[in-house]
Amino acid sequence: MNLRMGVSALAMALASTLAAAPAMAQSSTDSAVENAEDAFGTSTSHENIGVYDENNVRGFSPGTAGNFRMEGMYFDNQGGLSGRVIDGETIRVGPAAQGYSFPAPTGVVDLQLKKVGDKASVAPFFSVDSFGGQSAELDAQLPLAGKTFGISTGIGVFNNKYNDGGGSVGYNLGLVPRWKPFPNVEVLAFANHQQFSDNTSNAIFIADGNFLPARPKRGTYISPDWTRSASYSNSFGLISRINLGDWTIRTGAFRSAYADDGGYSNLAFVDALGGTDRQVYASPASKAASWSGEFRISRHFNDGPRLHLITATLRGRSVDSHYGGGDLVDLGPAGLNDVLNVPKPAFAFTALTDDHTRQTTGGLSYSLKWKGIGEFTAGLLRTHYVKEITAPALPLARGTSDVTLPYLSATVTLTPRLALYGSYVRGLEDAGSAPGYATNANQILPAIRTKQYDLGLRWSPFKDMTVILGYFEIEKPYIDIDRNSLYGVLGAQKHKGIEFSVTAQPAKGLRIVAGGVWLDPRVTASPLIAQPLGARPVGQPQLRTRFNLNWTLPFAKAVTLETYVNHDSGAYGTIDNSVYAPGSTRVGTGVRYKFKLGGRDFTAKVTLYNIFNVFEFVPFGNGVYGTNTQRNAQAYIATEF
Repeated sequence: MNLRMGVSALAMALASTLAAAPAMAQSSTDSAVENAEDAFGTSTSHENIGVYDENNVRGFSPGTAGNFRMEGMYFDNQGGLSGRVIDGETIRVGPAAQGYSFPAPTGVVDLQLKKVGDKASVAPFFSVDSFGGQSAELDAQLPLAGKTFGISTGIGVFNNKYNDGGGSVGYNLGLVPRWKPFPNVEVLAFANHQQFSDNTSNAIFIADGNFLPARPKRGTYISPDWTRSASYSNSFGLISRINLGDWTIRTGAFRSAYADDGGYSNLAFVDALGGTDRQVYASPASKAASWSGEFRISRHFNDGPRLHLITATLRGRSVDSHYGGGDLVDLGPAGLNDVLNVPKPAFAFTALTDDHTRQTTGGLSYSLKWKGIGEFTAGLLRTHYVKEITAPALPLARGTSDVTLPYLSATVTLTPRLALYGSYVRGLEDAGSAPGYATNANQILPAIRTKQYDLGLRWSPFKDMTVILGYFEIEKPYIDIDRNSLYGVLGAQKHKGIEFSVTAQPAKGLRIVAGGVWLDPRVTASPLIAQPLGARPVGQPQLRTRFNLNWTLPFAKAVTLETYVNHDSGAYGTIDNSVYAPGSTRVGTGVRYKFKLGGRDFTAKVTLYNIFNVFEFVPFGNGVYGTNTQRNAQAYIATEF
């Protein structure tokens, strides 16, 4: 396979990963700024704020690594989850991961279900945006038997419009029953379905050399109109908690599935003069589904000011994926911003690849909480990992790993307002298999081992202010292709960094959440690597900061002004570090207004994003780029009755 084919396969994989990311639209009007405990990542209502998210924690992706939890229980997420069942998510990293049972390197994405309250309610939500998108959502809280049994449920319909001029239409629905037959027993269940059609694929810009592509015009869908797809996802699960005096038993069992009718990657190979050669990589229908779950039992012991907790866990997952068989077609030359409308070619698909992953993990942990002194946790996980791949015309490939993974964390109370924290965590992640253009195509790589150290301070100089300053190091293997076209581990990738968070309420009605990370990412590799390698990995900005402010006007308490300032420094766009993509600073503002109409409470909000319409190339891979979102506005109105 030539270089273009290799880049095309990479771009297709990236696009597929982005397309399969779970949707996190919410259905209430809670403010993420007002609910955030730190600046490292909070999702609530229709808002997401923070330095990190499920695709980026300290420069790596906890979502890709499989570090999802549902109400704290191990959960393998293949399909999309919507605001019909998910009330928010918290990134467990730094102090938020201290004392957390069985943490993971690069953090944990902890999902919270939308639980029914004590009061029956119906909450409609309507939104529009300047791209032309609209949505209508309706959520209900139904306490059917007082505090014993109730259901949270909802439905949403969407006409999405994207930054590149494309879009999709779809709907989601879900429900979360909650049953508390006894004060010490709680059972939660959830079921979520979402479906989208006419989903377009954004253009991916690939430089035909060591240069940044010419700047494309945002807001125009330049790819053929037939590059549309449909997909659906289903997820359901059951979580239980039983408190038996000093004993607690928790269980979780989950099913998550995603399927599509095929997909497209629209590739624009950009030359030095700004012209393009357009290609489309199409794939046949694919699907992925998993079963996952966890059984956890714990026992606590009270010893005066000391609380001891011993926890044992057994977790597992079984994942079946069917993918591949794609075909690349060259559509010919076109101008950078030309809309390419050509007849749909006859793609020649091949058989799919079957991918089966099985993982079983057992663990034991001990935690000590000492009033006025601090907290200490130590744990050990033992995992058995098996991966099998059956590709067309190739024999079954099988790989196994058996690994012991220790972790330690501690928080020391230095003063009532100052604490020192630190942790050491080992992990095991799927490294995949060699691509089709390698001489060892289809060979399964051993699951990669990862490790993380962090150390920091948590300080509360005033009652309504918390400052976090931490240092971290994360190490993972570096995987690429060598001069003999063999694909495998060629070195190491290390991320060192300093992160900070400030949450404060300096005055009544004024809330500030600010944070950032300074990252020193480094790559070291064997001289056998096929291409020259720079010291920095692709697409990793060294500085990332987030600033959010909410101010409820003291002279007009129904009005809240909001603003944000997000900054990302530049990042290298090629593995030899010969091309540097500048970063950007985006500023936005909004106003939220609460009022009564017909005796009902309403909330209306208008937000303007990227006010100054700054442009940024975002490196996806070696010479592969996307663009940031242009200036846009969104408005919604919501009520509850």
